[in-house]
Amino acid sequence: MKKFCFSAIAGILMFLAAGAAAKSTMILNVNKGELPDDSNECNVSLTEENVAKEGEFSMKVEFNKIGWVGMFKPKKGSWSGFKKLKFIIVNPSEAVIKDVGFCVKGAKMTNTPENRKDFKFEIPAGKKEFTINLVGEVCNDGKSQLDISQVYIWNFVNFTDQKVSFYVQKVWLED
Repeated sequence: MKKFCFSAIAGILMFLAAGAAAKSTMILNVNKGELPDDSNECNVSLTEENVAKEGEFSMKVEFNKIGWVGMFKPKKGSWSGFKKLKFIIVNPSEAVIKDVGFCVKGAKMTNTPENRKDFKFEIPAGKKEFTINLVGEVCNDGKSQLDISQVYIWNFVNFTDQKVSFYVQKVWLED
């Protein structure tokens, strides 16, 4: 009887823990060979350099000047229900990469300030996991809410004429 009660309690705890686990979905699984379908002034390649572990892949991103690389009308376009966008970047240089970012264009098929949000950041030397909060974000116009119900475009952006290179290991959403 004690063995049965212990097993039942253990089962209930496992069920509750599984239900409490964070929901996530990969929007670019580089390790499975996925690469973005949209770029400008950027070279992108699949490589075994700067990976989490042997046998995996990363995406090498080389910007020549102002440009972008990402997904146009992504397959996983509905980001509803997710609170965070996350990605892992490796900067092989000792120098900090400045004036880069991540751009999200909302549900409208326009490139206007009321439908676009640029998340600007710097990439320090080495490996870093970035987190972008999606909840309550205001677009570049300063007043419109970012509509992530059906993302039109997402991309990494180089905002300057500097030449920069980095590696992306994966891009995913979490609740």
